[in-house]
Amino acid sequence: MQIKKLAIKGFRCLVDLSIDFETGLTLIVGENDSGKSSLIESLKVVTQNKSIELDDFHYNSNTINMKITVDNFTFEKEYTRDDDDISSELKAIPTQAYLQTVEEEVNSIDCDNPSPEQDTNLRDIARRFSIQVRSDSKLLTLKTNILSKINSAESGEKVIIEGINFPDFDNIQLSGEQFENVSSFFKEVFLREKQTDIWREQISETGDVTLEGFVRSRIQSYSEEITSKISETGLLGKMQLFLGGLSNIVVEPLFEPRGLDINPKVKFLENGQEISIDKKGLGTKRRITMALLEFKKDQAQSHDKNTIYLLDEPDTHLHVRAQLELLKILEGFSEQNHQVICATHSPFIINAVKPSQIRLLNNDQNQSTIKNLGHKKDRSNEILRFLGIENTYLFFARHIIVVEGETEENLISAYYERTKGKSLEALLMKVINVEGIENIVGFARAMAELQDKENVYLLLDNDASDNLRRLIRRVNLQTDQQYFVGTKEFEDAFSDETLYSCWCQYLQSVNKQPPSRWSVQEICGLRQACIDEDKKFSSELRSLNSGGKKMTKPLFGKALGNYIDDASIPQQLSLLFQSIGV
Repeated sequence: MQIKKLAIKGFRCLVDLSIDFETGLTLIVGENDSGKSSLIESLKVVTQNKSIELDDFHYNSNTINMKITVDNFTFEKEYTRDDDDISSELKAIPTQAYLQTVEEEVNSIDCDNPSPEQDTNLRDIARRFSIQVRSDSKLLTLKTNILSKINSAESGEKVIIEGINFPDFDNIQLSGEQFENVSSFFKEVFLREKQTDIWREQISETGDVTLEGFVRSRIQSYSEEITSKISETGLLGKMQLFLGGLSNIVVEPLFEPRGLDINPKVKFLENGQEISIDKKGLGTKRRITMALLEFKKDQAQSHDKNTIYLLDEPDTHLHVRAQLELLKILEGFSEQNHQVICATHSPFIINAVKPSQIRLLNNDQNQSTIKNLGHKKDRSNEILRFLGIENTYLFFARHIIVVEGETEENLISAYYERTKGKSLEALLMKVINVEGIENIVGFARAMAELQDKENVYLLLDNDASDNLRRLIRRVNLQTDQQYFVGTKEFEDAFSDETLYSCWCQYLQSVNKQPPSRWSVQEICGLRQACIDEDKKFSSELRSLNSGGKKMTKPLFGKALGNYIDDASIPQQLSLLFQSIGV
């Protein structure tokens, strides 16, 4: 079972938040205090039945409402605070698709001559719909009552099922601290699901086996199984890469019946003598837990159940390569139909996934909201990857400058680095060249979903393409965010002297001489000819450089950015530079 959607009202800073999750991997990102920890804690309430505390209620609010949507139901649980007391009520609303499936199944049952399996199924369905079922209940009556509820839903009424619990989720929750605590990691990864299974198993009806004795026996047996599996599956060999003298690993369960809890004591042995893993460095401990997690992934291939892996900043203290190795392991879980929800600050992990897998949390005045690609995700992924935009800029950029040409793209980057001593990217700014992109509407939609439009600027000439003008309309940018440079194209905005001087200085920097035709007079004459004959000035300009170092638009843009003096910058371009802090 996987969580498709979670809606929260009144939980800490999550005043009114709705978030959907991918069936595989979902990354939760955001600045500090954006609400990531609150979201992770709310997921613990849903998946691990964690208790709600008084401090969890949003300021001046006495209710917390949580809705989770899974395959067949939306579960809604409301918590109410009355002084120091907290009460709760849970109800479930079946999806229309599920109601249709149940209707087909119920209609297929012959109540006059049912099979034992059909009898059991019909009674289970009736109980699921809060219909009273007794040992002498007639199947036809149960069938009629079930269909009546389904019919009421089809006529617009909600079918609400009360008196139930949150669904049971097979889940593993790991924080950054647990990645450094090997014993805690062992418990979460290896013992949690077994602990749950043990409490569900029946005790001998003869009464000769106590719960404590039964648990001790089963946990001891499983501990021996783990110890044996560590050696048989090669995990011991992996550990020896990090602990050269390691000879064995033994898992010894510590059981406290009063607390109904199981805690492992993990023994790392070198030549039969126990060594203290706690005295190892953080890097060593995290590499060990990484090996354990990879081991868990390999074992999960034969696991029948779907598991939710809930991870809170597991990349802390991991070097870059280890972060990407961690991501590979998590993607392995998702490929096996397990759901992975991971909060992270790692730019390397963020940039390595599809934009559609990211959920950005923002916080404004103690209220969290979320941004993500919501419409035609696959198409948006394709468009954004085609443009080569890293996810860190899509979600966190301070400014995005959209241009329609390589000259302006390279001029802006070169000029900024020359004047500031740092690249645009280092300060979370990005120039995006949309020249040649066919689906400008899709790009505009993606930008509108992920970026505050106040951060987006357009640099265009008066002969801008219809695509770029559609982008302006779609993103709904204000006039002061649009900068028109050039009459027919960007290059014709610069004076003849500026074009001549910047290219000459570039040629000098690479020990080349300008061709004989590269002169102010020739550039001036060519400009007038292009106006008279309606030709593209930028294309014809290259003819004056014949015989010299090849002039490409990227190179010419860099030459302008590196050597232009401030007084020669066109006014609109100068205003753009002021807007982005140059």
